Amino acid sequence: MAPKRSRSTVVDRIARGLSVVYLLIVLAAVVAYKGAFLQALVVDPLFAAYGLVVCAYIVSRFVFSLFYRPAKDAGLEPRVAIVMPGFNEQEAIGNSLHSLLALDYPAAKLEIVAVNDGSTDGTLREMNTVAAHADGRVNVIDLGTNQGKRAAMAAGIRATDAEIIAFVDSDSVLEPDALRILVQGFANEKVGAICGHADVLNLHETWLTKMQAVRYFVAFKVVKAAESVFNAVTCCSGCFSAYRREAILPHLDWWEHQSFLGRPSTFGDDRSLTNCVLRTWQVRYESRAVSHTLVPGRFKQFMTQQLRWKRSWTRESLIVGTFIWRKHPIAAVSAYIGMVLPLIAPLIAVRATLFGPIVHGSGAPLVYLLGVYSMAIAYGLYYAAKRPRYDSLWIFGVVFCFFYLFFLLWQTYWAILTARSASWGTRPSTAGIEGSS
Repeated sequence: MAPKRSRSTVVDRIARGLSVVYLLIVLAAVVAYKGAFLQALVVDPLFAAYGLVVCAYIVSRFVFSLFYRPAKDAGLEPRVAIVMPGFNEQEAIGNSLHSLLALDYPAAKLEIVAVNDGSTDGTLREMNTVAAHADGRVNVIDLGTNQGKRAAMAAGIRATDAEIIAFVDSDSVLEPDALRILVQGFANEKVGAICGHADVLNLHETWLTKMQAVRYFVAFKVVKAAESVFNAVTCCSGCFSAYRREAILPHLDWWEHQSFLGRPSTFGDDRSLTNCVLRTWQVRYESRAVSHTLVPGRFKQFMTQQLRWKRSWTRESLIVGTFIWRKHPIAAVSAYIGMVLPLIAPLIAVRATLFGPIVHGSGAPLVYLLGVYSMAIAYGLYYAAKRPRYDSLWIFGVVFCFFYLFFLLWQTYWAILTARSASWGTRPSTAGIEGSS
């Protein structure tokens, strides 16, 4: 089940307060440092311009997120169907389904659709066991053969006529009030999709899961919150999100059978479905609707997941770039900058740390690494400042930024070169088996 919520103590509040002060000092120092070296635009215009853009982009994420406000309670209780696809998730699926049955939502207005995507383990058995003791509240669909997550999700959508369709990954659990909170945003008739917040369930498992815990927290609380201010969240996470039925039905067939460069698009289902809705609807983030999800705990498993995510990012960035300009201008500029920076970041890293110093005897490796360190400290301190209880895990946020520099930064080009790949479209469990979706 979902972990119990923590409450702050006096010591926690003092520690978090100090973290806020330190964070503000770091951000102010970064801005002042970049401003003081504007003359570097003349000496090394490429490096200086890149540094200024990155600094402005990151600081703007934090600033815009300050204006984010969760939806007010409108007393809304629409008919909701939660679709949970599963493939080889026998260890996690039962716990996930029980968390849905325990939701604080009227049973008569909540339908749970569990879709077995041709699992070769005991996933179907676990689904049927839960359904047998759920008084008809769980509808189990067995696809028979493994068809991929999109086919499983589409089968779940077609099996219900609920007004709101929510998706919860089979390795995720929801807090009891998560669904009730999430649907309140649909009181605004312009909202077509809402993304919930995701925390890491197995955060103490390994050093890798600890890094991801900080990364997830900042990605949602800062990046998605900033996007939500402009009603333009670009990816509703598969961990927990909800859509208006009328917003996705016109795109269902295209989405299920989407292809890219002649190959089936078998992953990136959440980002792709978000794009379908974002074209003509508002898409928001709800920070108080919390899910807890299992993340990869082994290096190879994690790198496989990240490569798949970057491939779907490549494909969907090309799509969102065709229409995001029609949204709020700030959201559009942020989106385009977010597409360009990952493409040039590896080149800047090589130029600053290797090519310049070795070939020309010049460059700014120390300045570059200090910039990475400043960003890392900012992310880590934000985690410490915003958690109810002060947690030393924020240090792993610093570690992650350097981990990203040495391992993940270079995946972007390989992901682009292999973007046509349909590998890992059939989803091995994230709970200990290589790969996830």
